[in-house]
Amino acid sequence: MQKRIEKRLTYLLGTIMAAVTLLFWYVPDIHRVSLAPDTSGVATYSVMDLLRSGDEVYKVDTTQTPEEHQLRLTLPRDVDGSAITYTQDAMTKSFELTIPGVDGSYFYDYPMVGSSDGIRELTFAHAGGKGILDITTTKIRILKLTVEDSYVYLDFEDPHDVFDSIVVVDAGHGGKDVGANRENIFEKDINLSISYKLWSYFAKSDYNIGVYYTRVDDSFISLEDRVALANDLKADLFLSIHNNSTASGRMSGINGAEVMYRVSDESGRSREFAETCLNELLEELGCNSKGVVAGDNIYIIRTSEVPVALAEIGFLTNKEELNDLSDENYQDRAAHALYKGVIKTLKNNGVDLEKKVHQAETAE
Repeated sequence: MQKRIEKRLTYLLGTIMAAVTLLFWYVPDIHRVSLAPDTSGVATYSVMDLLRSGDEVYKVDTTQTPEEHQLRLTLPRDVDGSAITYTQDAMTKSFELTIPGVDGSYFYDYPMVGSSDGIRELTFAHAGGKGILDITTTKIRILKLTVEDSYVYLDFEDPHDVFDSIVVVDAGHGGKDVGANRENIFEKDINLSISYKLWSYFAKSDYNIGVYYTRVDDSFISLEDRVALANDLKADLFLSIHNNSTASGRMSGINGAEVMYRVSDESGRSREFAETCLNELLEELGCNSKGVVAGDNIYIIRTSEVPVALAEIGFLTNKEELNDLSDENYQDRAAHALYKGVIKTLKNNGVDLEKKVHQAETAE
């Protein structure tokens, strides 16, 4: 009985395999259908293998070389390349391109040509008559997009090749981490407001500085991610914006600005940066000085590989400073002081600042 069952199973499996073989023989595009996204919904799939295949093609056939560009996309005849939009997030080393007028089989009908060097992952999704290409790079890069005729060229540039200097600005705390708080006023909100105002000063300047922000909204960002952004960028300066509190959290007469620095920075640039920022805060705000303070016990200071300063603008546990820090004008003056501290430090370190600043925001 058992042998009879085994014989029937063997026969059945053989029949199925033969049918599958014939199916692939007579329907050669079935592999494409199996890999293509389900266009009835929002399906996302990797196109890294397609890029690697194109990579091999253009290495052999030089007529397929996308000139001096890294990647080349071909647009369907009715698609306007100027309508392509993109966002970039330095924190995640990712880019998102939205290409209107393409369907789910876009990359099979119009293969990508170029090099996969420095690209960790590419995924493609199709929804609402638009294709969405997500690109993740191995290092922080700036996307340069060029449209020529029916081609779209993508190049990923090193920020240090684009800017004279790179600065990372960190608005302390955020999201569930509110920081110090009194009278329903949260440190995280004051820090972010000062960061916004600092952004406006950089935006109005004539300096070619790449300014990256660890957060631009009320998001929780881990300490590891904050310092990693500065370290990965090899930033010239890393500025973290905070406000202070007494150890007990109780209201007191203690007030004033202090700036922390990394003592273990043997170059002395962290201390120089901290001193410059403190002096500018004292001059601009007319507040008391709590001095420059060793901050190696603070994670983002201790693990920073670049010159770092953590500015404590004032004390939320002092009634007068709490009122000041809640005032938009006072926040703006604090931001202006920090801006001058950054510019003076860069110039003191011999950075030649000439061209227009570029804001390199990281969060969406």
